[in-house]
Amino acid sequence: MRFLRSFIFYIFFYTGTIFFFLIFSPVKLFTRNFVVILCTFWTRAVIRLSKLILGIKYEIKGVENIPNSGSFVVASNHQSAWETFFLGSLFPGSIFILKYELKKIPIFSQYFKKLEFIFVKRDKAFDSLKILLKSVRKLISKNNRIFIIFPEGTRIKPGERIKLNSGVFAIHKFSGLPILPIKLNSGKYWINKKFNKKKGTIVVEIFPIIMKGEDKEKVMTKLENYYYK
Repeated sequence: MRFLRSFIFYIFFYTGTIFFFLIFSPVKLFTRNFVVILCTFWTRAVIRLSKLILGIKYEIKGVENIPNSGSFVVASNHQSAWETFFLGSLFPGSIFILKYELKKIPIFSQYFKKLEFIFVKRDKAFDSLKILLKSVRKLISKNNRIFIIFPEGTRIKPGERIKLNSGVFAIHKFSGLPILPIKLNSGKYWINKKFNKKKGTIVVEIFPIIMKGEDKEKVMTKLENYYYK
């Protein structure tokens, strides 16, 4: 049954995604607000489809910790592709900070550009950090923005841990943006790089906001404790 559910899901996912984005491929003609509407519809459709076909549900704890207004940085752990859909639907119009390789995906690259996503080259850490901080400051000077970053830098299997990238603290320190830590266990069900998915409930924990004033060690230790304990 797991194979059959996964097979049906991927048929709907890939055919639906290709059809949807081919119809709305002339991205350059669209406003950013319209692209946000399109992407929010698509990400929520994927989440609903995974619930309906795969039996993957989710539960959110700590929703009261989400700020009602203003710019902030969402710092989430990263176990699967599921959270990219989920966080995009939870925070419509948010700006993802992603690895540079994703910038080259056909059609999607135009959407990423319109949504003002920021891309970093992991092999050029110092230069990427300067570009990152400059981009963040520019965007928040125009309007309130929500940024989404995965401090682990890559997808990690449940139960494993990795040294967190301090880029999230650099944004926090030099832009003054508070950090909203999020932990999820999506990798237990939306198994990374595996065709078969498992039925179950993903738990999304949203922790209290980290305001400016704490030093790097305290902030990074807090995130590590949230993710791995």
